[in-house]
Amino acid sequence: MRLGLLTAICATALLPAWAAPALAAGRAAHPPAHAAGQGAPAHDSRARFVATLRAPTHRPRANRGWTITVTARTRSGRALRASAFYRFLYRGQVVSTQYPSPRGPDRHSPWPFRGSYRDRIVWPARSIGIALTFRVVVSVRNKGYVNLDYQVRVRR
Repeated sequence: MRLGLLTAICATALLPAWAAPALAAGRAAHPPAHAAGQGAPAHDSRARFVATLRAPTHRPRANRGWTITVTARTRSGRALRASAFYRFLYRGQVVSTQYPSPRGPDRHSPWPFRGSYRDRIVWPARSIGIALTFRVVVSVRNKGYVNLDYQVRVRR
């Protein structure tokens, strides 16, 4: 994923509209009463496969590469054909959806892979110090999907 796209997306969509003024003023941001509970809860997946997410640290550096590895396998260990995309959450609310593009230009659809893939993510400076959840949604046809959540707090 290239820096330009992620920076542009996160600059406009990293924080919900209700959070930006509070954080800019240096206060803690809390959702208004009407925003609580919106959206679907985390899916309790009964997927018939195993997916994993490996990342080097929960504290990635801004404007530097952060390489992740995503795998999808049967319970016996055989590689599966799957697809994946990313969601960025702030306090449990999705603020951005991105698509992996390990090789080549930015994509606008989930990344298809077999077994595993690696991707390099560059976190923008604007996300420094904000507690985010990086979610990889892995889907396998006729077997369901899995949300792989990874807590991050970007540092300088």
